[in-house]
Amino acid sequence: MSAGRKRIVRGLQLTAAGGMVLLAVALLSTVFYGKAADLDFIGYWISGRLMKEHANPYSRTAILQLEEKMGSNLHVPIVMRNPPWSLFMVAPLGFMSMQVAAFVWLLAMIVALVVSVRLLSAGSKPPPVIVYLFAPVLYTAMSGQTPLFFLLGIAVFFHFYESRPWWAGTALVLAAIKPHLFVLFWPILLIDCIRNRRYRVLAGAVAGLVAATAVAFAFDHHVVADYLTSMRDEHMELHYMPNIPCSLRMLVPGRPEWVQVLPAVLGVFWAIWFYWRKRAAWDWTDQGALLLCVSVLVSPYSWPFDQVLFLPAILKVLSKPVAKSTVTVLVAISVVASVMILKFSITSPVYVWTGPAWLGWYLWARQRTVAPVASEPVLAAS
Repeated sequence: MSAGRKRIVRGLQLTAAGGMVLLAVALLSTVFYGKAADLDFIGYWISGRLMKEHANPYSRTAILQLEEKMGSNLHVPIVMRNPPWSLFMVAPLGFMSMQVAAFVWLLAMIVALVVSVRLLSAGSKPPPVIVYLFAPVLYTAMSGQTPLFFLLGIAVFFHFYESRPWWAGTALVLAAIKPHLFVLFWPILLIDCIRNRRYRVLAGAVAGLVAATAVAFAFDHHVVADYLTSMRDEHMELHYMPNIPCSLRMLVPGRPEWVQVLPAVLGVFWAIWFYWRKRAAWDWTDQGALLLCVSVLVSPYSWPFDQVLFLPAILKVLSKPVAKSTVTVLVAISVVASVMILKFSITSPVYVWTGPAWLGWYLWARQRTVAPVASEPVLAAS
């Protein structure tokens, strides 16, 4: 193909991608404008509004009052469970009306997804559309949750770890929005940085956390105490989440809390063994992507939308030529998981299988990229 024709094809691909993004914004905006007060987004907007007034952004009473004022039908306060350094993301929302803030939040999520996929993709060809319609991505869009933002943090970290270590570390402040999801990632990052003397990554991460926390303190001088009080009142140990650790706990008589934490503890030992075994050729975009998958599975507190963190591993597989049937299986799993959104509440145990399914597909598909079946058509899906 000539250089001129390549440019034309590339331009058409970019135009098509841009059109899809605009269509997604138009369709999802309709949902957001009509139901913003009944989505998890309302908690972020109200926290931003309380910050604007230099009030406690974690106040259950104030949040419930504002929810009712905005016409919410939730009847329970949607309190941010993210630590104080996450508040810098929602602070700007408090200076907007709820409708404008919902649109800005939605647009930010879409941009975060597109940029993340671009940074995580290898090669010149765009990835399959299923990446953008991945079931956890749809969960996130329909709830207004934050996973696409910490996906962006990981994408920036993976992409710039070698070339711009300071900025790679700073981007991890986005991953720290839900630090418990990265229970295996943090210790391996520390070991790897010390072993390879990549202290600029650690310095960037610390600087990012300090700066983000300073923003929260500027609005609420008691933000740490307010957060700790709010988390005690949340009683997370009483909530059921459709993940493996919580489901295991439900199966044990008495439902002891330590059972829910045990997979994470065992996971840390596995992660250290895995890293040490691969240390000579450790690649964050490869072994690190698998580490993230396992980390989400063993995290004590996680939801189906948090499984967007499987995308780095999925995109790593799709960056290589893959059998057509391999992508078909991924599409089938995602379609089934997406249909479940319309049928079941996000707290239903029917979602427990999705995390293991993504990991199983990744391990299976990874083997098929090494030696694809000769009789099947092969897709250059990068």
